[in-house]
Amino acid sequence: MTTSGAWIGVDICKRYLDVGSTTGTPVRVANDADGRAALARRLRCENVRGVILEATGGLERPLMQAFAAEGVPASIVNPARVRKFAEGVGQLAKSDRIDTTMLARFGDYMKPGPTALADPPRQKLRDLLAYRAQINQEITARSAQIRLYTATDLLARAKAAIEALRAERKTIEREIEALIKAQAAMQVVYQRLITMPGVGLIVAATMIAELRELGDMNRRQIASICGVAPFPNESGDRKGYRSIRGGRDEVRQALFNCARVAIRHNSVAKPFYERLRARGKAHKVALVATMRKLLTILNAMLKTNTDWTCKPA
Repeated sequence: MTTSGAWIGVDICKRYLDVGSTTGTPVRVANDADGRAALARRLRCENVRGVILEATGGLERPLMQAFAAEGVPASIVNPARVRKFAEGVGQLAKSDRIDTTMLARFGDYMKPGPTALADPPRQKLRDLLAYRAQINQEITARSAQIRLYTATDLLARAKAAIEALRAERKTIEREIEALIKAQAAMQVVYQRLITMPGVGLIVAATMIAELRELGDMNRRQIASICGVAPFPNESGDRKGYRSIRGGRDEVRQALFNCARVAIRHNSVAKPFYERLRARGKAHKVALVATMRKLLTILNAMLKTNTDWTCKPA
């Protein structure tokens, strides 16, 4: 495999790593501590331009840590974008070795910046939020199923299981709050965010964990990475329906929950939403616009180091 000065693609699975570049033949190395460290050292010595990895639900973290330790620039990218890129260049076949080459070609074409690793407290916060989300899904599923049970003893067991899950959720929420308050930088951001009506513990924690760029970008950039910016759909004289897509799912869901509360209790969001509805906008359209407005305000609050100042009418 020729790597010097090239973009590198790495396809990750539990047992091994397939490594390829835009030139040369892909190679396979063990996905263990020794294999990751050796790969990182080799790529550092060969002065590669960058390494492209797909987000794989956490399997990429140890490799990213090995690259960070050796100063190798690496980027985590959305697998769907790479797949569409491959189809766009006519590569319809898919295998681990083909994927490594397509990742390298994607990097050469897009030239993404390195992905910053979350520090340990922020990663712990992400894990706690992900665990809470799993508990929420389990509570929702069990609550939907409980109506189907007719046996009294089974119904009692199901209710007890749901109550145990709710107690676990409360415990996780206390751990999330304690973690934020134990970190001075997180605590400052948290206290500022929750001054906005509609922003509670989970919304603020999600912004801290998943949106480090909040306060550092302009309103259009921050809306785009959160997936609440409407994209045009036009061709010739046709003006298609503008819709949102992409972005960070966890942040968008947090903004959705925030907006649902804000349109009832926030002195800016409530009249804004009502004006859109009075103009004939559908509920979802008005709600997404409210999400974008709230995000813009939160971004400005952190950028200017100011708390929420709008008073109820």
